[in-house]
Amino acid sequence: MPAGADRLVALMFGKALAPPERLPTAGGGAALSLEDVRFGDHRIELRVPRLEVRRGEVLGLAGLEGSGQRLLLRACAGLLRPRRGRVAVGEVEMAGRPYQAFLRAGVGYLPADRRREGLVAGLSIEEHVALRAPRPGLFLRAREIRRAAERAIEAFRIRGRPETPVELLSGGNQQRTQLALLPADLALLLLEHPTRGLDIESARWVWEQLLARCKGGTALLFASSELDELMRYSDRILVFSGGRVSRPVRAAELTPDRLGRMIGGELDEAAPAAPAEHGAEHGE
Repeated sequence: MPAGADRLVALMFGKALAPPERLPTAGGGAALSLEDVRFGDHRIELRVPRLEVRRGEVLGLAGLEGSGQRLLLRACAGLLRPRRGRVAVGEVEMAGRPYQAFLRAGVGYLPADRRREGLVAGLSIEEHVALRAPRPGLFLRAREIRRAAERAIEAFRIRGRPETPVELLSGGNQQRTQLALLPADLALLLLEHPTRGLDIESARWVWEQLLARCKGGTALLFASSELDELMRYSDRILVFSGGRVSRPVRAAELTPDRLGRMIGGELDEAAPAAPAEHGAEHGE
C-alpha cells in the first residue's frame, strides 16, 4: 500500500483498533437484488455488477463521506433512478419506479439528516403519527391519533409529549421518533449513519431495535463512518473508494486495519462473499 494511503488510514482510524465482537446473522430469501446497476450524480458514477441481500441480513456500506454510499441507498429507496440495471425488492422489479412504489413494496429509508429529511420541522410527534396513519376516509380521528402517539412515545422511550415539536427533541429522541414511524413489516430498511451524534446508551438501544427487525426478516443496509459499528453489526460489507465499489466481504473475515486499507484504495483484497446463510440469528 502506498505511504500516502498508510498515512490516510492512520489519520482516519488510528493504529490500535481491536476487532469488536461479531454477531451471527439471520437468513432467508432475497430481500434486495441488484444486477449491473449503474448510478451516480454530477461528481461520481458507480457500478454494482451483482448483489443479493437476504431477509434478515445486515449489509454495511463503508467509505469516506461522499464516496457513493448515500447514492446507493437512495437508488434502493426509489429516490435516485439508476442509469441502467435491475433493482428488485423480493421478486418485484422496481428500477425506474417512484419512491411511493418502493414504500408500498416494504422499503423504509432513514436519512442521516433527521431534521431536514427524516422529520418535518414545525410538526409535533402527534402530527407525524397522523401523517403516517392509514387513511380509510377523509378525516382522521384525533383521539385515535393521540393514543397512537402516546403508545409510540412509550414503546420507543421518546422523551417528549405528543404535542412536542420534533425540532425540540434531542438527536437520540429524533432517531427514536423516526424508528417509531416506520411500518412494522418492512422487507428492507435503508439507513444513513443510524447512530451518528448519539450517546452510547442511545446507540445501543437503536441497534437493539434494528436487530429485532432482522429477526423478523427485515434486511438492513446501513452506511456508517464508524469501523466498530460496521464490523460489529454487518454480516457483509461493501467498500466504496475512489469511484469503485468492492465486492461484498464477510465482516468476520475482516480486521479494522484491512477494512481501513480497503477504504484507502486496496479494493483488490475484496473477495466475493455469499449472502448470509439461512437459519442463524443475530445475538446480543
